[in-house]
This record gives sequence, C-alpha cells and structure tokens, in this order.
Amino acid sequence: MFTEEERIALQMTEEMTRIADKGLTEETYQRAKGIFTDHEIAQIIVAIGVINIWKRFAVPTHMIFERF
Repeated sequence: MFTEEERIALQMTEEMTRIADKGLTEETYQRAKGIFTDHEIAQIIVAIGVINIWKRFAVPTHMIFERF
C-alpha cells in the first residue's frame, strides 16, 4: 500500500516519536540513507520533530483543533 520511501519515513516517525524506547535505530537510519539524500533525511527529521513538539504543546494545554 505504501511506497518504500513512505514506509521508511513512517518508521522514522514511529521511532523518533517513541524516543524513550530506543529512538531512531541505526538500521532504520541506514535504510533511509539508501533511499534519501542527506538533505532529504534532514528535512524528514525536522518535520517529525516539529510535529512532535506541536503535540507536546497541545496535549498538556488541552488545545482543541478545529477542522476547516
């Protein structure tokens, strides 16, 4: 259902979001390096980090997001 690129990006997201478990594993990182450029990997990591920080602000402050 997902492309290889999408599967790796989703795996990166899962591992980075669950950083207390073990974070982004070397295996996943190396798989990403086989598909993405260093610049693309950096962009993916930043996007994951931004989304996670939004969540970490939203949950404790009970923010409600309206759908447009």
